[in-house]
Amino acid sequence: MAKGRPLKIAWSESEEELYQLYLTEAIGVRKQKSQFFWLVKSGRTIREASCIVGIQERVGQRYIGWYKKEGLKAALNRCHGGDRGKNQSRLSQEEEEKLKQAANEGKLKTVWQGITWVQEKFNVSYTYEGMRSVFKRLKLKKKVPRKQHIKSDPEVQKEWKKGA
Repeated sequence: MAKGRPLKIAWSESEEELYQLYLTEAIGVRKQKSQFFWLVKSGRTIREASCIVGIQERVGQRYIGWYKKEGLKAALNRCHGGDRGKNQSRLSQEEEEKLKQAANEGKLKTVWQGITWVQEKFNVSYTYEGMRSVFKRLKLKKKVPRKQHIKSDPEVQKEWKKGA
């Protein structure tokens, strides 16, 4: 078994406090984190505690980093997966409706056209990926025809489909 550096954590809670927190916590992810902290405080390695709790070792290392940096309360409140809807859209509801209407009328066929249109109309700048997520959220489709080969002939294709 490989030996690493000894784990040095300035714990501000006792082992009993962490255990009680683990027992009383109702929210699943916070309960898992508090169990992990209790196990590490009680002398288990990060690898062992991670295995018992059911997380990857790297996630356990991240939890310890959060604890060292911000403390227990902040580490328990941190969550994976982005802002969970805390960031608001750069466009208001009316502006989004106007964007949707323009797209439905056929004025906007690509994401780039959406970026330019929003910049001109509302003076709001978007990156390509940002506007792409707006298109996705508003359920707008890019209305660009499929590429066709240079030598393709629609008349010959029609004849072929008829069985000639």
